[in-house]
Amino acid sequence: MGISKVQASLYQNILCNLYHGFIVVNKRPRKQKSSLPAFRRNHMKTDRKYEPIKEIRDWYYIEYYPPANGFKFATLNVVITIENPVKNDIANVMEKELEIWINKYPIPLFVSAFDNTGSLYNLGEVKQSNHLMGFYDQERKIRMYWRLLKDGEIPDIALNQEYIDDLYSNLVFKTTAELDIDRRKRRRQIKVGWFIFFIWLVIVPALIAILEFYSSWLSIVALIYSLYMALRKGLELTGKWKKSKREKAQEDEERLKNYYYYHCQMNPEGFKKLLHENLEKMSKDEITKEAESLKTSKKQSKLNPTH
Repeated sequence: MGISKVQASLYQNILCNLYHGFIVVNKRPRKQKSSLPAFRRNHMKTDRKYEPIKEIRDWYYIEYYPPANGFKFATLNVVITIENPVKNDIANVMEKELEIWINKYPIPLFVSAFDNTGSLYNLGEVKQSNHLMGFYDQERKIRMYWRLLKDGEIPDIALNQEYIDDLYSNLVFKTTAELDIDRRKRRRQIKVGWFIFFIWLVIVPALIAILEFYSSWLSIVALIYSLYMALRKGLELTGKWKKSKREKAQEDEERLKNYYYYHCQMNPEGFKKLLHENLEKMSKDEITKEAESLKTSKKQSKLNPTH
């Protein structure tokens, strides 16, 4: 269920609504890999990228993301793992979790709830918005807003680099330099893989052709191989060549692909529906797996409280 994990679609929707100064979220993203384009300021950036916090509850789990560099609020996702929960219960949980996490990390917080397929819950029946924002006011009281706040309404305490680094000092993080090193390693791996692929497909055949020209022994080997392949093809066409299990499996797979492709072309609307169902199932499986992993971790931490 990696891209980390929760903010990419959130950021895309915010970008679309930037001119209006509001936040809109429709789908829980799979991975947190983007940076939030709204509410940016030319403040000094922190050199850290913090890992999210994930905790399991009875019928949901939460994902808490510290604010990205230079942004005014953290993000909390409440992911419901049961079918058809009461919407009032969802809203109450969002308010409860907001209070818990603001008390723990006193910076503005943006809360959303998602179902077990990763789709945003529509809370229009019980609240005026699907999203909840909250923060401490000047009197140190938590203010909650079931509406989309504009930039100027949100305190800018999260833009204080030293405060943020001190507040999240207990979280795992990577520095910008470490992230750059990781990116360079991945780029090198891609380049090496492409180089090996190029050598195998281009250089090796060229070398064989050159060696065939200069080496009578290699020419004989190449001739024998060509005759063998011609004989094999002839036996395959006449049905006298016994195919291996792997070859039969590949043929069956190719035949099924062609069969499925034909029917997808015949019914594109049906294919779109099937694709949507498959993606929804994949998301649901990912969320279920994440919840089970968090439950296991919680049990292990209870059995080994010193670790």
